[in-house]
Amino acid sequence: MTHMPERVVVIGASVASAMLIERSRELGFAGEFIVIDSDPNAPYDRPPLSKQFLLGTGSVEPAEWWPEATPILNAKAIGLLTDKRTVLLDRLGEVAADAVVIATGAGSIRLPNEPAGVLSLRTAQDALSLRNAVDAGATSAIIVGAGTIGAELASTLAQRGLAVTVVDLAPQPMQRFFSGHLGEEAKAWMHQAGVVTHFGVAVESIQKTDPHWAVRISGLDLHADLVISAVGARPNTEWLTYSELDVSNGVRCTADGKSLLTTGEIADGIFAIGDVSARQAEDGTFRRFESWTQAQRHGAALAEYFAGFESAELEQAPYGWTEQFGRKVQVHGMLPSAGELVQVYAAEERNAALYRIGSTEEDVAWIGVNAPRQFSRASMGMSLLS
Repeated sequence: MTHMPERVVVIGASVASAMLIERSRELGFAGEFIVIDSDPNAPYDRPPLSKQFLLGTGSVEPAEWWPEATPILNAKAIGLLTDKRTVLLDRLGEVAADAVVIATGAGSIRLPNEPAGVLSLRTAQDALSLRNAVDAGATSAIIVGAGTIGAELASTLAQRGLAVTVVDLAPQPMQRFFSGHLGEEAKAWMHQAGVVTHFGVAVESIQKTDPHWAVRISGLDLHADLVISAVGARPNTEWLTYSELDVSNGVRCTADGKSLLTTGEIADGIFAIGDVSARQAEDGTFRRFESWTQAQRHGAALAEYFAGFESAELEQAPYGWTEQFGRKVQVHGMLPSAGELVQVYAAEERNAALYRIGSTEEDVAWIGVNAPRQFSRASMGMSLLS
């Protein structure tokens, strides 16, 4: 039995949207996709913004993964009439469809009482503003937040020759990404690159003292040419406030992407994919994954649902990666914070290592550092020695 709608409105020109459209076409969908995005630069790759783009001089390149002959309507979604499957736009009125797919991703969390001029990195325009500030002669930067984006920024700005200081309330870098593991190792990567770190401290104030900035942490004043906020991301759901959808830390939905109302019922014909979606796990909790790979899986799985197939995409373990300080770090599976971390491979000459968490095949997770071959074999359940 097919659930394939004839007309689909997709909010957000994301990698999840691209995979939804591409997989739907592969499965024979001949209907209409209407893609809406308020970012004039969309679609583009976000991962390079904190790395290659910030290091280089070129422009933001259009995403090669976007399906050909799929136009994007540049407009901002400001509301959703859930029962009518109708999206309200800031201009051009409204758009109704048989199915509405929410793929608006996540935006930067801003610091409380953050003054104007503090930079962030989420969009292409953010990246351009940051690169322009560095190109204009900035020699130092304070990064507030040491998640994956903050750590990547610290790595890239240190490469560009800036004196970089990282500040975080957490006790170690990438607390969420590593689930509390490898904190000391990640600190060492930063220190080896000359990055100064302050962990377990709160930001008390940020002030512009022309031409510099002053950031006070636990009574200590730090000074730099730039301040960058990288304290995390929040799902872009503000436009859904009056939609009756449950938007508790993302659009809450079933494991296969059907959006839920605040009553707990399924919203007919409304779906969520990618970073904006909070999917229900087997234990009843809802989880968001800010992951390129997971977003692709969401898109492919929804296309297969529309076509009436049982999708195996969502049964795969979560996967994430980051590149920083000369290291490619890969994570496979759910990392338990209380699990024992066991190193099973090391090659010090290239800063390579592979770690296992969990002892049984069902709960095992892996962290690889500069060990793509070993990581790939381990995550597929293959012997490292064969």
